[in-house]
Amino acid sequence: MSKALNPQRRVVGSRAVVNRDWIREFTGASVGTAARWYKVRDEQPQEHRHPEKERIDGSDFYDERQFRDFYSWFQQEKADKVLKAAPELHQADPEDVVSINTAATWLGFSGPSAIRKYLRDNPDYFPKPLAEPVQGPTGRMIPAFRVGDLQDFDSKRTGDKLGKAGRRPGPQSGAAVGRPSALEEALAGALRAHAGDEPLTATQLAGQYAAEAIDRNGYHPGLAAELSTRYGGPQRSWEYVVRTTLAHRPATAPTRSEADRRQAIALAALREHGDIRGLAASLAREHGGSPDVWSRAVSTARKAADSTA
Repeated sequence: MSKALNPQRRVVGSRAVVNRDWIREFTGASVGTAARWYKVRDEQPQEHRHPEKERIDGSDFYDERQFRDFYSWFQQEKADKVLKAAPELHQADPEDVVSINTAATWLGFSGPSAIRKYLRDNPDYFPKPLAEPVQGPTGRMIPAFRVGDLQDFDSKRTGDKLGKAGRRPGPQSGAAVGRPSALEEALAGALRAHAGDEPLTATQLAGQYAAEAIDRNGYHPGLAAELSTRYGGPQRSWEYVVRTTLAHRPATAPTRSEADRRQAIALAALREHGDIRGLAASLAREHGGSPDVWSRAVSTARKAADSTA
């Protein structure tokens, strides 16, 4: 059983200092990760270096401001290492289906072979292809993926190594040990500021912050890291908040109507020109978007046309 954390924060003169358990609670890091940050501090840029430890009452403490600066730099370094997805990925309807070629392009991979290698060597990492393949550019049937699965995969790319890293160490129930979660602790000041309004939980307030950020600049893969840096709390907690916010945004309805719009256009084209070869590619050139997306619209339109025939 993991030992419960004992986070401590003290004020020495005009400075705030924190212990290693506070750092782990704040970031969600394991004991090994937190120790390594300190061990390799000489390899970090001097202006963003992990603070040196100082001994207080027989325990190690670290300058809080310096650590926050280090962690902000560290989070940005991780985000910068993540391959940037094409905007089309998160603009597409989650229920659309795209080929392995389009998936690789949208995710910034060098080619579909990267996805095939993930599927072969690490099957739990990349989303599984759908049971029904799609036709590739040469006419050969190739693997296909649901767009929503690709969006989820991209949202979870943080630069961390694969595995179970990121779960908050120690007991997973804050109530069991009488302490607030790392996210609640990070937002404690903001929660107190809302005390006169309708009461908010930390998760609700975090969702509000995430929604405001998306309204301002739109969603992008590094959003959770930015929110973690700005408001504090583990990045993994913010990833959950961002995913939940996106899933419940009113924008979901227009996304669905966009699929309906493509289907209506495809149906009109079928009725006007017949089921001609290359119709999906033609519609993609005329109206924009991926040929794979339009291929699905044409397929759905065919079924609609058959049902009314």
